[in-house]
Amino acid sequence: MRYKFQLIVGAFIFVYLLVSALVLNFYNDLAMKDAKKEAYYVLESINSVREYIAGVQRPLIEQLKEQGILKEDFFDERLLSSSYISREIYNIQKKKYNLEFDYKLVAIAPLNKAHEPNEFEAGVLHGFKENKFKEFVKIIKDENGSQLFVGLPIKNQSPSCLACHSSANAPQQMLEKYGMEGIEIPDVNETVAMISFKIPIRAIFTYHLQEVIVIMSAITLIFGLFLLLVYKMHRRGEESKKQTEQLMIHQSRLASMGEMIGNISHQWKQPLAQISSALINLELYQERKKLDEAKIYEFIEETSKQINFMSETVDDFKNFFSPNTLRKEFKVLEVINQTIKILNATLKKYQIEVQLDVRENFEVFANFNEIIQILINIINNAKDAFKQSYTKPRVIKISTFLKDDRKNLCVQNNAGAIKNSFLKVIFEPHFSTKESGSGLGLYMSQLIARKNNAIIFAKNVDENHVAFTISFENL
Repeated sequence: MRYKFQLIVGAFIFVYLLVSALVLNFYNDLAMKDAKKEAYYVLESINSVREYIAGVQRPLIEQLKEQGILKEDFFDERLLSSSYISREIYNIQKKKYNLEFDYKLVAIAPLNKAHEPNEFEAGVLHGFKENKFKEFVKIIKDENGSQLFVGLPIKNQSPSCLACHSSANAPQQMLEKYGMEGIEIPDVNETVAMISFKIPIRAIFTYHLQEVIVIMSAITLIFGLFLLLVYKMHRRGEESKKQTEQLMIHQSRLASMGEMIGNISHQWKQPLAQISSALINLELYQERKKLDEAKIYEFIEETSKQINFMSETVDDFKNFFSPNTLRKEFKVLEVINQTIKILNATLKKYQIEVQLDVRENFEVFANFNEIIQILINIINNAKDAFKQSYTKPRVIKISTFLKDDRKNLCVQNNAGAIKNSFLKVIFEPHFSTKESGSGLGLYMSQLIARKNNAIIFAKNVDENHVAFTISFENL
């Protein structure tokens, strides 16, 4: 269940990241498209200004010159230079609206040195001149970081442009300001310049920032609610599973109560017989008038000893069946001795010898009674195997050792090996090799072991011996 929950959470996170990436990519593309539209709008607006100056304003100035209203060599860039006017319009807008983009005009043979292209712009400009593309859009990097660059070509669209850009016809004031010797004037409709638009990528991402924040918040909220719902369902399932396991563990312990009561009655037989014998002797001494104070004290001492033994036996079983024991640190030999003590009558009844090989009396932090329950289940299974075999002598060897940084408690018996096909499924629920078995003993033992930071595994030592090892984490 835990791994299934982790898989579901992983799938949810993957889908969330995928949806988030798709949303961000969508708005990124949308922002880029909006930026391009804005660039085209700005550049086309500037081109419109240039067309108006070339087609209307400049011819009107020439007409005023012909009428003698203006001097023949009159020149004022505020009226006649489309580049100057466009730049001034841009400066006004930038100051008024705090524009992020940067507008620039570059020319192949500029009169104004401010319009000289850099290496990158010169390459784009020659591409326009050679008709390699009609527009140019690219993300570039400069000293200000990543920028969206959009360029559009400018052509000599009117003969009025050549009036000023020709050293033969240019006004004297213009010649004096720029100097035009040796400048080749392109023909009409030939690309002479480029206007470009640059805007920082970071500024583009702010176009739909508010929408992105709202949508991402909504997506995060929805996925968060789904995860919370899944988590609550998981927690409910885990709690239900835990309660079921606890109930099964307790039922497993109660299921062995009948046998345990048999063990108690068997262990009580000897002390009860001794008490009965002492009473008979006491009565005989009384009849023969030989009962004295010393014999009374001897009787009391013997009887108290047997009663204490019986009381300890009851306490051992009472403690074992107590459901409220907590985890604690204890030596592994303690739990082994307590298990043997509880099963002493059974072991004697079936003539099973227990051999101890405690190489390491390590400490374990676990539920004492639950580890006893595991050992009882394993030893009872060995007892049932002995009942079906003719092995003599019947030996259960309990050993402890450290291996691979783990604490190991091994219970080995010589009742015969287990089929290899059974070893693979022996810890699964409802699997049993016994006709009347429930198949829950080893399954419950494995659950209890995992609950106590341990794991049980079984292996055949040889054809006559099988070993069950409880391997604890070295906490």
